[in-house]
Amino acid sequence: IPLFFLIDLWGGKKRHAASLNFVLYTMGGAIFILIGLIIIYRLTPTQSFAMTAIAEAAVGLPRQEQIWLLLAFLIGFGVKIPIFPLHGWLPLAHVEAPSPVSILLSGVLLKMGAYGLLRVMAILPEGALALQPLLVGIALVSILYGGLLAWRQTDLKAMIAYSSASHMGVVLLGLSTLNEIGLLGAVLQMTAHGLVAGALFLLIGLLYERTHTREVADYGALIRVTPRFAFLITLALLAGMGMPGLVGFIAELHVLIGGFQQWGWWMTLASLGVLISAAYAVRTIGGLFAGPVRPEMAELRDLQPCELLAAVPLAAGVLILGIMPAPVIKLISATVTELTAIFIPLP
Repeated sequence: IPLFFLIDLWGGKKRHAASLNFVLYTMGGAIFILIGLIIIYRLTPTQSFAMTAIAEAAVGLPRQEQIWLLLAFLIGFGVKIPIFPLHGWLPLAHVEAPSPVSILLSGVLLKMGAYGLLRVMAILPEGALALQPLLVGIALVSILYGGLLAWRQTDLKAMIAYSSASHMGVVLLGLSTLNEIGLLGAVLQMTAHGLVAGALFLLIGLLYERTHTREVADYGALIRVTPRFAFLITLALLAGMGMPGLVGFIAELHVLIGGFQQWGWWMTLASLGVLISAAYAVRTIGGLFAGPVRPEMAELRDLQPCELLAAVPLAAGVLILGIMPAPVIKLISATVTELTAIFIPLP
């Protein structure tokens, strides 16, 4: 509800359609989550919403009931992630929302969906195993579909929005492996995407405030005029495409290794998604920073100290977690090991 008002009151020209589209999708998905929770609640002997009580009740459910419940949760949380074909609200909401709201959407809402699905899969393990082929299929389609649409965009925010659908497909792919490396990669990808998308929406928003355009073709040779903008945007785009030494590489590598362990050469489709990410990232870098300086961009003001205070921590996270991921991996791995153990004893 707060995000609805933030988009509706302070968004762009199509803010009313974007906010209505957003709230209809998310409320529609929430109905499926509510139905699933009510069913599990009624099956809980203590009539409690405590996670431990719900988990104990849900694990003992027959396989078919777990499948139907997980499908309901998949629709509900799939809207928030978002996964194909439940992503319809995302591009318009991101394009019309103010940049701070886009940062909230990419950094908080999308991760809530992925986290919720992870917790539900843990309490419905037989359902998760039965739906593995469906989950990996949706993940691969999301990666490729989101990447191809991002490649076609000329609006910078629309490109980031569709790339978010592709990158969150990587998260779903990691979750669907149900093995330790894949799940670890999924959690790392949540962190990586939060940093990368947050940095891109922040920087593109600051650039838009100066130029009032988000079309890649309207820029050119900004590296000569705004070197700080150029460095930070390039860093975020390279991290998004999974360049070694940056946080996106570590996350995607874990997901791909976990996927290869589970499905073998089917993961070449996911690797193709990485190549598509590289294609639109390099194209965007070239469009923004190469070529002649346009007269209207010659006096463009570079990032100011107060703006750097917001952008540099995100860029530092992209660099530090890419070079030294061990502390974060150590923090995550214990929980991931416990989650993986839930699926190991099952046939």
